[in-house]
Amino acid sequence: MKKTLTILLLSLIGFGAYSQEIVVRGLITEGVSGEPLPGATVLIEGTTQGTISDVNGEFTLRLLPGSKSILVKYLGYKDFTTTIDAATSTNVEVQLSELNSELLEVTVFGSLQGQQKALNQQKSAGNIKNIIAADQISRFPDPNVAEAIQRMPGVTLQRDQGEGRYVIVRGLAPQFTNISVNGEQIPSPEAGVRFVALDAIPADQLSSIEVSKTLTPDMDGDAIGGSVNLVTRKAKSSDMEIQGTVVGGYNHLMGQPNGQGSLLLGKRFGADEKLGILINGSHFYTDRGSDNWERDGDAIELRDYALRRTRSAISGTLDYRFNDNSEVYFRGIYNTFSDREHRRAYVISPNVDDSPFESNEIERATKDRFERQDISSYNLGGKHVLPGFSVNYEVSYADAVQDTPFDYEVTFIGEPDGLSTDFSNSDFPRFMTSEDFDYLDNSNYEYDELEAGNTFAKDENITGKINIAVPYEIAGNQGAIKFGGKYRAKTKSLKVTSNKYGWAGGDVSFEGQEGDFTLEKFDGGLVDDNFLGGEYEIAAAPDMDKIVRFFNANRAGFELEAEDKLVDENVESYKATEDVFAAYLMTDVTFNKLQIVGGVRFEKTNVDYQYHTVLFDDEGDLDEILDEEGSTDYAFILPQINFRYALNGLTNLRLAATTSYSRPNFESIVPAQEINLGDREGTIGNPDLKPVSAVNLDLMVDHYFGTVGVLSAGVFYKNLDNFIYKRRFETNSYEGIDFGTDVDLIQDVNGQSANIAGVELSYQQNLTFLPGALAGLGIYANYTYTASSATLKDRSGIDEEEEINLPGQATHVANLSLSYNLKGFTARISGNYAGAYIEELGEDADEDRSIKGRLQVDATASYRISDHFNVFAEMLNITNAPFEAYLGGNEDQLVQREFYSWWSRVGVKFNF
Repeated sequence: MKKTLTILLLSLIGFGAYSQEIVVRGLITEGVSGEPLPGATVLIEGTTQGTISDVNGEFTLRLLPGSKSILVKYLGYKDFTTTIDAATSTNVEVQLSELNSELLEVTVFGSLQGQQKALNQQKSAGNIKNIIAADQISRFPDPNVAEAIQRMPGVTLQRDQGEGRYVIVRGLAPQFTNISVNGEQIPSPEAGVRFVALDAIPADQLSSIEVSKTLTPDMDGDAIGGSVNLVTRKAKSSDMEIQGTVVGGYNHLMGQPNGQGSLLLGKRFGADEKLGILINGSHFYTDRGSDNWERDGDAIELRDYALRRTRSAISGTLDYRFNDNSEVYFRGIYNTFSDREHRRAYVISPNVDDSPFESNEIERATKDRFERQDISSYNLGGKHVLPGFSVNYEVSYADAVQDTPFDYEVTFIGEPDGLSTDFSNSDFPRFMTSEDFDYLDNSNYEYDELEAGNTFAKDENITGKINIAVPYEIAGNQGAIKFGGKYRAKTKSLKVTSNKYGWAGGDVSFEGQEGDFTLEKFDGGLVDDNFLGGEYEIAAAPDMDKIVRFFNANRAGFELEAEDKLVDENVESYKATEDVFAAYLMTDVTFNKLQIVGGVRFEKTNVDYQYHTVLFDDEGDLDEILDEEGSTDYAFILPQINFRYALNGLTNLRLAATTSYSRPNFESIVPAQEINLGDREGTIGNPDLKPVSAVNLDLMVDHYFGTVGVLSAGVFYKNLDNFIYKRRFETNSYEGIDFGTDVDLIQDVNGQSANIAGVELSYQQNLTFLPGALAGLGIYANYTYTASSATLKDRSGIDEEEEINLPGQATHVANLSLSYNLKGFTARISGNYAGAYIEELGEDADEDRSIKGRLQVDATASYRISDHFNVFAEMLNITNAPFEAYLGGNEDQLVQREFYSWWSRVGVKFNF
């Protein structure tokens, strides 16, 4: 800290000298395609003074007047030297040439550019990060952002219906990673949490994806696992840029097609290309499905899903350069993701204990739900290089909505004699009924209940920020003092409508069928003759359209369960506001081969919320609903330091010591409570819940190859304080309310401490040094090992301590991709492995639910017809890898298996 203050003082003393500086701005591009090259090193030849080109290939240098020789270095390209006369403000354009242009006869032109951009930015970055560029993303069959990120070291996914959704970085659950678009956090459309489902954002909307694994003080501090930044595209030159794709595909499980289309238009206008306009749109749809069985104690549930998913987005950038030193911009992206889900289920529940309170029954349930998630982000800002300092500023608006306009679920009940289950076959458990009950005969199931509801959740961020950088020189070395501030206002809310209907109307007359209210009168729903590969036989589900028509025609015969409606709507609904204030001071300075990026950040958070408390009497009946409000606040001082030492021009040694934290989810801190004294159980929020704080240590060595590649090895360690878990406990009172009996409560609470350590290895290289056609071979591989230990108080008591693994932490994570390029043809086979991890904690260790390790294998092939057209084919999940869950650390004790089969796509890409 003393060193930082000393550097700041020296910079202020020398500030007047910089009024005589000349500002040199430049653009570095690829010599053939004109693509900007980010991460290039720009030096005053013979010195260590210089800078790095940004994501748009642009750089700024401050020089004293006179003639200077400038050296530009970029991985995979020849070094470039030019002389400039810094007599006035100067604009420099640099075009670089490939090291080995003859390789273009072997490799697909441009296929190395994405890798070069990513590796050059990683190599030059002041912190530890991984970057993938748009053309590198396109090499893998990953339609959404989550699946593109999974190819990076140390990243795993939580999936939904076989498709990647939530990102886990370095073994830490999704809530430990923040998600930004163009450098600013985006909100979550889901009501109770902060983390964002990235299956809502198409991968083709992005210029690059950055995953920062160590923080710098100018970054948001609420990121213990990592910080993911999604960068949208901008116009590059006065030549009109046109890119697009037309894709068709097939889902094997559903026997249904899928399709995708995208189009990008970009151009800079005017003699000096001051105005840039780019617009990028895409649409994707797929009919997906899954076959699933689940176990809960001695009960078996068979689930059959069919879904129509769409993913649409439009993004754009408008920027204007007033001169070489001043520009303003507007960036925006809007994503909408819809999911129409049909689900039918058999729930087989035998009464193995002959309890008088339990019955043998088979429940037939059908669900029809439509849900839409919208995520949008808009950034308006500017960048200016002024005498003696530079400044950038931005105001942004982002919102996220999850709208479920209808959610219907109808259940019918059958009560067979002799119902039993058998789990001796752990892959496919069995069930038996008596001979006089045919479980496939829908007339054996009588109406039980119809649920009809809707929900609307909204999360909104309004942000303003400013950053100022003051350059300085110390002992002939250049650096900058940077400081700034941010304010973000968040509003998050959830509105719920919940209706449950019983039947009191007697016999049914519907479409010519009369008699009891039984399921066969509503046949016509989803049919699957090969459910779970023919392991189980299931009958036609009820047609939800018929159920709704019957409901509307016979409304008087249905009884609304008014008490359940009041309870559900009041317990779940809430509104919260959150104000975040942040400020930081940092320096970025290079002493010969050593770069230091460090400083301190301050963040303060204030949260206010409104909610309802629902109380029941000792008979289990609704007693009272209370309107309440509350608040919480916390603050963090976060020192950060990153070192990068250039062992040589291609090898870095990196060391970082940083602090960070993670905010609790809103559903955890809002103290809404549902206490059912009749069942002697309840759920309560925890307004005293503290954020999780962390100290992070990282050490890494990365070596880069001139033929475009990297070999890196690193270790990391994180110490977490106040980590959050769900605790179950018994009590006869809470918040001054005497229950009169013991009640089993569930509440999110803080644990004591947790530690996670790991090793990251990464290797990628195009093997262009091999002779002849073998020069087209390439390899992309990474592996991460993590181990964790968390201390918590016993889940059923308050005095005992217990050691567990952190939920979400997978011991082994790996990617391996082998590729071959030859004269326009490219083929690639890729494997992604995510090891087992605890998904959620149970009442005790034997009931902890874990996800089994999963290997997914994908393949792609493409052929460049011409400079403008490329055809490709992709196949995903070739081996039909299932999703599997188990209890208590015993992988043979499966409680869920879900299969998706394979799906494929064939298409054409064009680029002008």
